[in-house]
Amino acid sequence: MKQVGTIGLLVWMMVGCIHSKEEINPLVEEIAYDIPKINILATNPDITKKQNGDVFYHDLPFSGYLVERYPNDSLSLKIGFYDGKQNGVMTSYYENGSIRYIRPYLNGEKHGKHVGFHKNGTKAFEYHFVDGFSEGNHKEWYDNRQPATDMNYVNGKEFGRQQAWRPDGKVRSNYIVRENGRRYGLMGIKRCTKLDGVTQSVDPYKGEEQ
Repeated sequence: MKQVGTIGLLVWMMVGCIHSKEEINPLVEEIAYDIPKINILATNPDITKKQNGDVFYHDLPFSGYLVERYPNDSLSLKIGFYDGKQNGVMTSYYENGSIRYIRPYLNGEKHGKHVGFHKNGTKAFEYHFVDGFSEGNHKEWYDNRQPATDMNYVNGKEFGRQQAWRPDGKVRSNYIVRENGRRYGLMGIKRCTKLDGVTQSVDPYKGEEQ
């Protein structure tokens, strides 16, 4: 009986350890595909990329990771693929090894929570996507932790409260988008950027594009 109790305790500890390990990085949502742990340089001549974004290795759909490196051989970018399509997590690093951004993909589309960081380690952005389209709240920050933007989306389109601030904390724009698509409030001065495949007028911080 004592032995059974000991075995049960060991199993519980193992499960507990596995669960804790998964919780170490809460930034990345679980991706369904089990990507092989194969790393190939993106510059490999046997790698080809089709017009639709699919990647092939030796003329076969690629499953694994494409990697890019800095001149000092430290990892710059790691992109997951399954059956030719971008899947899993795309991770970018600064030259000192710290994470620049983490972007999960599913079937070639942005999917889940995308998070980026400034060189000093402070959070730069947090976006949410569903099947390639912006969904829910998108936030951006300056490297001093000052808020830069606070945007909201439904099916890839702005909806609800949209706010942006200058580096000094002053309001740059503050408006609401209603069901009819009309905007009400202070629009501010905005620049154009490509978001969800469509050029829209937004006012993000000077950094990663959405």
